[in-house]
Amino acid sequence: MKYLYVAVASMFLCHSAKAQYEMDLKKINVAPLNYLNKEPVGPKGQEIRVNNIYMEQGGKPTLPVMGEFHYVRMDHRYWRNALLKMKASGVNIVSTYVMWSLHEEIEGQENWSGNHDLRKFILLCAELGMTVHLRMGPYCNAEIQHGALPDWIVNNKVLVTRSNDPLYLNYSRKWYQSVYKQVKGLFYKNGGPIMAVQLENEFVKKGLVVSHLMNLKKLAVDIGFDVPLYTMTHWMDSEYPKGEIVPYAGFYIETPWVTNNGKMTPATNFEYFTYNRLSDNIGTDIIKVEGGVESFDGSKSDSPFFTCEIGVGAPSFYYRRAIVPEGMAGENINLRLGTGVNLMGYYMYVGGTNPRGEKNTYGNGPYFGYDYQAPIREFGTLGVVMKETKKLNYFMNEFGSKLAPMLAYLPVSNKNKENLQWAVRSDGQSGYLFVSNYLYRYDRPEFDQVQFKLKLKNEELTFPRKPISIVNKSYFLWPFNLDMNGVTLKYGTAQPITTHHEDKVTSYFFFEDDAIATEYLIDKAGIKTVTAKGAKITKEKNGYFVSNVIAGKESMVTITKNDAQQIRLVTLTQEESDYIWKGQQHQKDFVAITSSSLVVDGNKINITAESPVQQAALYKVRDGKGFTDATYQSQKENTPQASYLALRPMHYASWVHPKIGKTIGKVFDATSLSAIAEATIRFSSDKKVKLFWNDKEIPSQSLGDYFKAVVTGNVVSGKNKILFESVDSDPTVVAEVEILYKNGVRTIWNTDDTWLNADQKPSEKVSNKTKPVEYAAEERYGVFELSVADLARIKDELRLEVSFYGDVATAYIGSEPFTDCYNDGAPWILGLTRYKEQLNSNVLTLRIKGFGPSTEDIFLEDNVDSIKGQHPAIQKLKVAKDYQYTLD
Repeated sequence: MKYLYVAVASMFLCHSAKAQYEMDLKKINVAPLNYLNKEPVGPKGQEIRVNNIYMEQGGKPTLPVMGEFHYVRMDHRYWRNALLKMKASGVNIVSTYVMWSLHEEIEGQENWSGNHDLRKFILLCAELGMTVHLRMGPYCNAEIQHGALPDWIVNNKVLVTRSNDPLYLNYSRKWYQSVYKQVKGLFYKNGGPIMAVQLENEFVKKGLVVSHLMNLKKLAVDIGFDVPLYTMTHWMDSEYPKGEIVPYAGFYIETPWVTNNGKMTPATNFEYFTYNRLSDNIGTDIIKVEGGVESFDGSKSDSPFFTCEIGVGAPSFYYRRAIVPEGMAGENINLRLGTGVNLMGYYMYVGGTNPRGEKNTYGNGPYFGYDYQAPIREFGTLGVVMKETKKLNYFMNEFGSKLAPMLAYLPVSNKNKENLQWAVRSDGQSGYLFVSNYLYRYDRPEFDQVQFKLKLKNEELTFPRKPISIVNKSYFLWPFNLDMNGVTLKYGTAQPITTHHEDKVTSYFFFEDDAIATEYLIDKAGIKTVTAKGAKITKEKNGYFVSNVIAGKESMVTITKNDAQQIRLVTLTQEESDYIWKGQQHQKDFVAITSSSLVVDGNKINITAESPVQQAALYKVRDGKGFTDATYQSQKENTPQASYLALRPMHYASWVHPKIGKTIGKVFDATSLSAIAEATIRFSSDKKVKLFWNDKEIPSQSLGDYFKAVVTGNVVSGKNKILFESVDSDPTVVAEVEILYKNGVRTIWNTDDTWLNADQKPSEKVSNKTKPVEYAAEERYGVFELSVADLARIKDELRLEVSFYGDVATAYIGSEPFTDCYNDGAPWILGLTRYKEQLNSNVLTLRIKGFGPSTEDIFLEDNVDSIKGQHPAIQKLKVAKDYQYTLD
């Protein structure tokens, strides 16, 4: 049986000639729905059920917005604030990896407390009205070493990881049981927030996908994981347990794991409208082509088009450090919606910091920093991608229930990537037009004189009336036959964002983008009058044509219906749309425009910015005024100043002299569960000396006014003996031992009067000798102590923005690392407030390694100076303080 018959024609004469893009949707039929879980699961009125096209909640289609947040990568005191920001920006499902190695680094020693307290995190999600999608491995990836499989599993020679090996499955069962103990009683069927479980991740072993995933599902179900939805990531293979596990797709436009020898990576298929869910073009059996249109064959699909890894940000890898523009985020979402995605899952939505292990660091990129350029960044600031992401989230929240049942239709002309890229989602009567003329790192031609013609079941629509130009870097979605509370918007050339309901007035918010003039065509049915502020209304035979719209929050079209209810159309500018916020206060809608960060905590609307003076415009329907501007003044406090001290070699070491004999030495303890990653000794002496480490003579390199020796292979866990011996007579020595452990800890041993003579008596300090002024250029190395005045008195959130010359930087509080970064040219943001207690008694230190002589194989943005970066230096320090105000 056929479920679709469509025809399309596009006239591509040249980019400057008039071109009408046509699609025939008259004969499309709704695909049959096949439910994966036969019975709805969950509280009455909120039951979840999944079919082959979309998810239902309470019996209604829904298009959920899911954001990844790794609780273990954030100080638990800040979970609530990050979750509030997620919710305020339109996220309703929190997905999180439960990473085995971070909970059980050493076999049998599990940690579920503090930042590792999974149950507390899930309960907090529930308190804030958000559901949870657990992604519990055993393998996760997450840019964690071994994909979060513990070392003691990976190094076990009698099992095969990520396989059906019985011993591996037994260990996997034990891991799932540990997770279950933490989450028992929190499942959706019991009124809890956990609505889905992902099994494994990125599993692509040919011939094993179905059996291994089903083995893991059986383990989970037998243990007690009873959820409406079991999922897997569906990378690079069409194989999956149909009807048992829902495959999720992922789409990244910036792919830092593809290095391309430091050059720009070519545009991928994912930068165009493509219905393919997979990375290697397998699994096209559910896509069919008829009459020039590529479409999804719903009759052959056994799973919906869900995603869990839409990359709106990206991490930095050593060989690729791209800065993600906000447009890339918006375009990725736009492309996915246009091709039929019905669950928008972002990775990452909240950045974080990898914890330090007892034995190792965990990160596969930077060891600690996991900022990801996410909408909510490592230390809670909003990323630039939040602007585009948020307003599209609101669109899905508001219009997703109608969009979800609509299938996607792509003109075959899209296959020629030189053509204008467009798509339609429709039920044959209404829907949305999606257009893309955007590439992440490349330019597209401008398309002039463009119109679209849609042949629907009962009519033909051609819009806009005046042909338009679609410029480079444009992307948008437009509605057609949109039901606005009983009034039909035939089409609009502005993008819908959200709605506001109050009394008898329903307001629809759009924004004008990409230099395309706004038009609205409104069907006359049910309308008494139409008036406008900042627009021209033309009454026509079948309705009202709105043109000459002056975009801005004051722009308003007011439609009064025959039943006295009102519909308002508010057309914002692009910039205003970037700062729109939608939520509820006292169970009533509110819409605000503010550049501040906004959250709703209980019934309080809190805005936060780095200025004590904040502006916000709140939307109110009374008196027809719309937005009302207000200024909010917090008490200004002096922002602390930051300063730094560039340490020189052996900065805190003392010149020491033996009172007797020709040697001076020390025994120090390097005992640690962690192995040595790097150990170095730097020293100067007024006499020629030999260096011995554990009684072995160590060669050293002269670096001008000091010597350096690498002793990584000589340091042992336990007691270490270091000795300087003069060839001729008693030496005066200054030295510093720097040890970096594989878990990131940095320890320093300096010469002082605890170093001993040959008779094991204390040496004496010498104060009249000078030390080297700076690190030798060939070291490409720098250490800087940072201080922030009056840090202890600041109660609000305080951050330090660091701009530096160099390659890789690590921040330490005392000997403890707390974050690091690869220099990508953007200011490095360090959250300070959460570390105030540690900073009261420890020094904040930056250790910076410089670039090597060649960076040709590293992709760097143009503003990264790799030449100056060979010699580490601090460019700029800026302290930023948050001011918070609660709106009335």
